[in-house]
Amino acid sequence: MVSTATSFDPIVGQNQYLQLFATQLQHQDPLDPAKQEDFLAQLAQFSSVESLQNMNSKFGELGSKLDTLIGVTQGNSSNSLSNLQALNAGAGLLGKNVRYGTESGDVGVVDQIKPDNGSILVRIGDQFVPIAHIVSVE
Repeated sequence: MVSTATSFDPIVGQNQYLQLFATQLQHQDPLDPAKQEDFLAQLAQFSSVESLQNMNSKFGELGSKLDTLIGVTQGNSSNSLSNLQALNAGAGLLGKNVRYGTESGDVGVVDQIKPDNGSILVRIGDQFVPIAHIVSVE
C-alpha cells in the first residue's frame, strides 16, 4: 500500500471547519437542539487553533530574522559570536536614554542599531555612535 503525505493548509482547515459548523447548525434536530455550551466550546477550540497557527507563523518569521542577523554578523567578522552578542546588547538599548560621551549634550535615545564592518552602531538622534562609546544608560 502506497501512502501519500498531504500538507495541511490552515486556511482550508478553517473554511472546512466553518462549513461543517454551519451545516451542523442547519441540520440539528429542532426538538433536541445542541446545547449552547457545546457551541461555545467548539468556538473556543476553533479560536485556540487559530491563535496557535498565528503564533506558529510569528515564530517562523522570528526564526528567519534571527537567521538574517546571524548571517550579517558572520559575514562581517570571523568572531561572529561576539558580534551577535554586541548586536543583542544594542537591541537592549533600543528606546533607552544613554550617555555616549563626556559632554553634557552627549545624551539621547537609541532608536536604531546596525552592524558596520565588524562593529555595532547605535543611532542617537541623527548620528550613529559605536556601541563601545556608550558610557551609561539612564
